[in-house]
Amino acid sequence: MAKFLEEKSVYSKYDVDGDNTVTDSELQIAKDIKQTEDALRKHLAQLRMARYTLIAMALFTLAMFFVPLDRVAALADISNLFYLTGGGIVVGYMGITTIAGKK
Repeated sequence: MAKFLEEKSVYSKYDVDGDNTVTDSELQIAKDIKQTEDALRKHLAQLRMARYTLIAMALFTLAMFFVPLDRVAALADISNLFYLTGGGIVVGYMGITTIAGKK
């Protein structure tokens, strides 16, 4: 069953053959495109989170060279938690990316 579109419809760009009707297969293609775009946005957000975590960990490590030793000792417990959490974020991203790549 064909579905006729209004002028300037959001789905008019998915009218492949240009006859101002969108078939079920064309609507399925539109749905698949939307799902792919959403998955790419999610992947990009996860990639940014992993990158910024690695940058923050590197900056924190470099900053420790300029902090007096008594303050470094005071920050020891917090820094351990920071590195464990940051490492978990990065490893989680890498693991999910690897598993998703095998599908």
